[in-house]
Amino acid sequence: MRTQLPLAMLFTATLLSALVPTRVAGGNAVVQGQPAPDFALKNLAGDNLRLSEWRGEVVVLSFWAKWCGRCSDQLQQLERLQKQYAGRGVRIVTVNIDSDPGALRDAASHPDLVALHDGDQSVARQYDLSNLPLTVLLDAHGTVRYVHEKYAGGDAALYDEELTALLQE
Repeated sequence: MRTQLPLAMLFTATLLSALVPTRVAGGNAVVQGQPAPDFALKNLAGDNLRLSEWRGEVVVLSFWAKWCGRCSDQLQQLERLQKQYAGRGVRIVTVNIDSDPGALRDAASHPDLVALHDGDQSVARQYDLSNLPLTVLLDAHGTVRYVHEKYAGGDAALYDEELTALLQE
């Protein structure tokens, strides 16, 4: 009986590790004060866009998935912020991590946001994604300044404060 319990625990741990995204030990986690890992992903039109194309602008980078309810709430607030900061040097870039590229079409309801698709989650791994949404604010030099996991209603006000501070630098 004692040998069955550890086997069951091992099976459960193995199953969970396959289903739940985890941090990769020694991965390229984003660290405040360090350059953001650059990447290229396709947008809705199929064009490859590179993060470094927005150097010179403050970038809000948000990873999301279709099944994530908090992500949907956040996308609405991010679009509001993009409109608020239009023409002021802010670019909001969203990265969908669903394997189905059709999930990116949901981003079409937020036309002011740049929407990219990371179906194989290679970029998500670079950013050490463990919770959704993951939101990273970059200064105009591409340096990670703020990192936020998950989303609550008041977070949009926090993003607003951080964007204001970054634009004043």
